[in-house]
Amino acid sequence: MGAAEKPPVQTQQNENPDTPPRRGYKIIRWILALLLIAVVLTAASSMYYYNNVPRMSDEEFTRRLDVSLDHALKWIKEHRADILKKKNIALLRMLQDADEIKSNALFSGIVDEFMATPLAPLCWKRLLDPHKNISAVELNQTIKNEYIDNKWILYAIDSDKAELTEKQKKDFFNGDIWQGRQLTHQLWALIHLRDLQGADEELNNLIEHLCDRITGQLPYNMAVLDIYFQKNAFVIKAGFPEKINRRWIERIIENQLPDGGWNDRWYCFRSPIKGRRPVFTPQPPGNQHATVQALWLLYQVRYRYPEHFGIIVN
Repeated sequence: MGAAEKPPVQTQQNENPDTPPRRGYKIIRWILALLLIAVVLTAASSMYYYNNVPRMSDEEFTRRLDVSLDHALKWIKEHRADILKKKNIALLRMLQDADEIKSNALFSGIVDEFMATPLAPLCWKRLLDPHKNISAVELNQTIKNEYIDNKWILYAIDSDKAELTEKQKKDFFNGDIWQGRQLTHQLWALIHLRDLQGADEELNNLIEHLCDRITGQLPYNMAVLDIYFQKNAFVIKAGFPEKINRRWIERIIENQLPDGGWNDRWYCFRSPIKGRRPVFTPQPPGNQHATVQALWLLYQVRYRYPEHFGIIVN
């Protein structure tokens, strides 16, 4: 018998002739990855542009600002009783400061009525009346019972009588450890400390450093929430309007609600302290915490630093 014939050697081929070779797959994956990167970069650039490049002319900005303030004042007037009932001393201080910038009987009336109302602990009224005599015992007992943000502001209103632990005091004057609302509240307390006891170079530098940290965040803060108002308002109150982009003010005006107020929602997003999950319920009405802060901010823009923001002054 002859030798068995060897089967023919077959070259390796794709089982499915319609399937592209592996090299083709890699090219497609690279193309898709590049497209995805391009989409992400385009979206990020568009968001940055939207949040940071002013869109209104000086004339339009002035007109929109005045209309916004008019509607916000009506909201405050309608909710006067609720503001007095809530007794949020920080919001009352903002209304008082607005009245000091440009006299407004609505603001002064709210503050005067609050000051005539009994309050415990009484030491909080020192925030509105720096000459009010307060008890060191009550002040320090209040500090002991409050969370850290309120310890700072209570210390600021009477640093001679107030007692903080060495660590609390050290952390209060640390410009780099606090984030979020504690960062803005730290700035708020230091502003009051400067106003009440006087400034020195070290304190001024610390305040400006905190303002730089806050305004370094704002270009990337898309959600116009309560803290967005707070960041802008506190930096301006600290005396640094040049660090505030007018576009940020435009966006606050654009996000005013039909009722004349503001809330702590931006589309489906809300402040992290209320939960990180998006919500899809109907937009809530304005609330006093967001509205008073936004109004105070716009008041500062309109009447404290009109030239810086391009306000057309008649």
